[in-house]
Amino acid sequence: MQTTGSKPLFLVPHDFEDRRFFVGAATIPYDFSGAKLRDEILRRTDAMDVVLAADKDETMALAPRADFMAVDKMPRALFDAASQCRWVHIASSGADHFFKRSQATADEFRRRGIMITTSKGAGQVVIAEQVLCYMLMFSRRMVRAVRQHLVGHWERYPGQELCGLTLGIVGLGAIGGRVAYLGKALGMRVIGCRQDPSKGAEHVDAVYPADEYRKVMANSDFVLLAVPINQRTENMINREALSVMKPTSYLMNVARGECIDEDAVVWALNEGIIAGYASDNHGRPSGPVTDENMERLEKTSKLWGRPDVIVSPNCAVAGPRRYEYMAAIVADNFAAISAKKEPKTRLVWEGKPV
Repeated sequence: MQTTGSKPLFLVPHDFEDRRFFVGAATIPYDFSGAKLRDEILRRTDAMDVVLAADKDETMALAPRADFMAVDKMPRALFDAASQCRWVHIASSGADHFFKRSQATADEFRRRGIMITTSKGAGQVVIAEQVLCYMLMFSRRMVRAVRQHLVGHWERYPGQELCGLTLGIVGLGAIGGRVAYLGKALGMRVIGCRQDPSKGAEHVDAVYPADEYRKVMANSDFVLLAVPINQRTENMINREALSVMKPTSYLMNVARGECIDEDAVVWALNEGIIAGYASDNHGRPSGPVTDENMERLEKTSKLWGRPDVIVSPNCAVAGPRRYEYMAAIVADNFAAISAKKEPKTRLVWEGKPV
């Protein structure tokens, strides 16, 4: 691939794609490919040469000339080869999976003077719709409908409506905010918590400080966990937290699996502490994190097969417009960097910017 040389080079490596959603497939649909990201960035700015490498050899050949890159993980060879790179945009909204699957640390990025920006917000629409799906499946008891259908059993049963119920959102970030919007559209009362409650939140009736998340859980019919993983949030949903919930309430998780004590959830379901649980993220893999085991529910989990549980396989973010949203973030960040301003999604890792 020829580049003009007069513009900064933005490199999209050959293996940048959402292959994890198409395991075993010979080709990846365009909407989930690096070509889609390249094309969408070019729709938004012509101030960069945006190049998708054809193969590993071309990735490594272009790396020494790349000013910027989009990656979902950073192999050591690519990091070492990208000698003039000044900015790396990562595909995820959080950096924990990125660093777990990379061979370069945050401190190494800092020492090299390479800024990292995230795709925070790129998945908010589709993930929020999956949360809405969880709520409707529980309220309309669609898990039971599917089970009856699969065995050819006809039996009527009642459900409930979401209108008038309370939706509690632990983590009013991009995803939580979008879920709040959908909840209000359905006539729900929406409460939630965030680090700075004085900022309020659109579509939210009451906002609590982050450390009062159990008040949100205690007063909600549906509780959504949508927080980043850090020392404060690891195992935050434990027996003590679950114990404050209504026995008719449901817990939903789109945060990292490490935020949830799975044994405590099984206990809460068995004891009737909560009515149901839905989660897209389950990950506590033993050994290195890979595309295959990232956020996977292990075969030994006691959540499998339960009629009061919805397990989705870490696919909430999978949608055909994800790279459109990501490209918009990339273009905005490039404009900020070009103007010597702080990009909106610059990574702050372990208390320090990268």
